[in-house]
Amino acid sequence: MNRSEALRSIQFDMFEYIQKKVSVDFDNVTQSPATFAFNGKNHLVREVLCSFRPHEESNINSFLVSAGDGEVYLLYFHVVSRYPDEGLHAGFWVLSLRIFNDNELMAFYREDRKMLINMTLNRVVNFHGHMCPELILGGKVCEYVHKLLDEDGKFKKGLSIIAENCTSALDAIQVLLGATIGNQRLRVIDYGKHNYTILYDKGTKGLKLSLKPLDYKDENEYNILVKKVADNQADLNDVLHFQRILDDRAKFLLSQSPEDIFNVEQTGTKGHPFEMADLYISCCKCGQQALKSRIITHQEKDYCMPCFQRINTGSSYYNLQ
Repeated sequence: MNRSEALRSIQFDMFEYIQKKVSVDFDNVTQSPATFAFNGKNHLVREVLCSFRPHEESNINSFLVSAGDGEVYLLYFHVVSRYPDEGLHAGFWVLSLRIFNDNELMAFYREDRKMLINMTLNRVVNFHGHMCPELILGGKVCEYVHKLLDEDGKFKKGLSIIAENCTSALDAIQVLLGATIGNQRLRVIDYGKHNYTILYDKGTKGLKLSLKPLDYKDENEYNILVKKVADNQADLNDVLHFQRILDDRAKFLLSQSPEDIFNVEQTGTKGHPFEMADLYISCCKCGQQALKSRIITHQEKDYCMPCFQRINTGSSYYNLQ
């Protein structure tokens, strides 16, 4: 069960109240629970799906966790007293609730948790891991491409795509159109824009899709909640509200035609990418191998991008340390 499904389950009361004190092994490095004991059994926390504050004045001490047995639980630390001078809190851990698993729910309740989507999009969701608005935008790109390039029931194969973002939309494109980073028919130039240049007929023709301004009618709420979540200031109600907004946006996008979402125009071709053997060259600075197409030659010396950036600016844009 992913984060979105777990939060929808809480919204629809698809859970069992437990509300019992439990002992927790807390990992101070990751600042999250590692294990908890319940009903005479030690449960390993496999993944923290979500963390939040119980209310605005408190620290983050509530965790929606996926346990080793496949169940999803909500744990929180109940503060009894505070020692602000030492930065300490006295209290105890509470296992608040357990999300019902699919075997405990009738089919029509499971659909509420997962959202109703068609089989094509379901393939994409299974690949990506969860449903989100960006993923649907990628699906709408694919739908529009099929509409525009399907002649006499036969879809043009071997498309190449230049995407101007690095969002979840790319997973839909890779699954539904078969243009991937690995086969070099998907090129990403991350300008943060939902613009897609589609090259076909061996690169002799092209068209460009660009996202229209969309009115979700929730911008103020969305912007406030995004900031709260990003700043780790969100409580449970905020997290649930944010998930509802994401679901509403997803449903809105699913209800729109591709023509309602994207502008389309013919565009000049930019060459036709094709898969070829990789050639690597050693960087004269760090000695590591880098693709020849990414090597920068400066004063007759070959540099990888990070090393060239450092000798010119003194710093690297991408800090991988």
